[in-house]
Amino acid sequence: DGAAAEVEDLGSSNGTLLDGQRLQAPACLEAGQLLTLGNLQLQVEPADRPTTTGGTRAADSFLDQTFVRTGESVTLDEARDATREERHKRAHLFRVLATAGELLTDPRGLDEVLEPLLALVEEAFEPERAFLLLSDGEDPEPRIVASRIRDGGGAGMVLSRTLVGRVLEQRTAFLTEDASQDARLAGGQSLLGAGTRSAMAAPLFDNERVIGLLYADTRDPRVRFDRNELKAFVLLANVVAVAISNARYRELEREQQRLAAELDAARVIMRRLLPTELPQSSDLSVRAHLDSCEEVAGDLYDVQALPDGRILLVVGDVSGKGLPAALIVAGLLPAIRVAVQDCRELDRLVAHVNTQLCASTDAVRFATLFLAVLDPASGRLAYVNAGHNPPLLVARDGTSRQLLAAAPPVGMVPGLPFPVAEAAMAPGDTLVCYSDGVTEAMNAAEEMYGDDRLQAVLTASCGLDLDSFHRTVLEDVAAFTGGAPQSDDVTLLIARREAAPA
Repeated sequence: DGAAAEVEDLGSSNGTLLDGQRLQAPACLEAGQLLTLGNLQLQVEPADRPTTTGGTRAADSFLDQTFVRTGESVTLDEARDATREERHKRAHLFRVLATAGELLTDPRGLDEVLEPLLALVEEAFEPERAFLLLSDGEDPEPRIVASRIRDGGGAGMVLSRTLVGRVLEQRTAFLTEDASQDARLAGGQSLLGAGTRSAMAAPLFDNERVIGLLYADTRDPRVRFDRNELKAFVLLANVVAVAISNARYRELEREQQRLAAELDAARVIMRRLLPTELPQSSDLSVRAHLDSCEEVAGDLYDVQALPDGRILLVVGDVSGKGLPAALIVAGLLPAIRVAVQDCRELDRLVAHVNTQLCASTDAVRFATLFLAVLDPASGRLAYVNAGHNPPLLVARDGTSRQLLAAAPPVGMVPGLPFPVAEAAMAPGDTLVCYSDGVTEAMNAAEEMYGDDRLQAVLTASCGLDLDSFHRTVLEDVAAFTGGAPQSDDVTLLIARREAAPA
């Protein structure tokens, strides 16, 4: 009853071959037969070992089996150890990939997640050098953002530009098992000069474009990265790319949240800069409205009661939109309020504001301004129009006249004169000041509201009380635009000299 070894295929995908024939049923192994398991071969040979019974073979040693691969032979025990090591390596790679997957939901920022990602590469493949390169929108040339260098492997840290360019341009992974024998690297000194023996590189995709490259190499002649490791390396590179993209998105989201919070704060500040209560009296009524097209406005208005009983009326429009324009508004309004305390003459007041704005902004930043001082008792109106849309002085009968600009905007050229003009407001007359966001409001067909339509609605509404008059103008602009996106700030300031009771 000589001992025998039996082999059976349990449904493997590659099949089991015995002497080149696929096993269909269990079979006993005999000396000299060749057993093929995937890419592994086992050669069955007779054993010459002495037995414990003095001449016959023991059951556990009747065969001496040899594992053959790429010209090297090892015993079956060693083959089993090798197979066990392969299983261990696969399990290890799986654990590394699982850990990498956890980084996909890691709340840390990009700079904080790069080193852990590269540590996983080092743990999975044990390279002497590992590099993570990333590109950004401003500079498509990738740069090293994280590295791992072991045991003085930093000598010759220059990476092959040819290799990097090939991986990024062709969007394909690269493997050299032995750089010294790789014809593709002939003439390339970056790898060979560094003594690199085996290397892998894989592109990093973010679903739309290549954002960088993952690289690992070794100078140890005993270590050769193979195709199976390259597959795992590419899979890890894909996880790394997603983790990096997620970290970037989180940073962008945090930045947007920070900007939104700052804009909210700026909006509150800008709202508080505008007058919260408008001066009203028996002979003067004032209404104002400002609707910003962005988070903060580049338009402004102000109404201030002066010590002598007169009223200062201001409407302005800073060049540009959004936060840059709002910052100028934030400086311009206080400057006007301070200047009016020292400059009793209107031309000096505007000249002072012009000087300050020229000193604090560049040549492309300016503001159109209409400033008027109204005496409600007499109806005398003194004004300076510095490049602003001409306000309309609407009489009780609906006729109107424009208060045209006679000076350039403030903030353009220091030292310019700002002549003062005068008009008279009769009881019942209404001063309508506005920004170009009113007359240049556009509908879906990109047609502008225009000066003629504004004058028409003012004439038609002149008999209404001031609240209705103010509301009608705004409603007519809204009806014209029909919900089309607002392209500019809309500011409307209306002051009516009330008629004496009959």
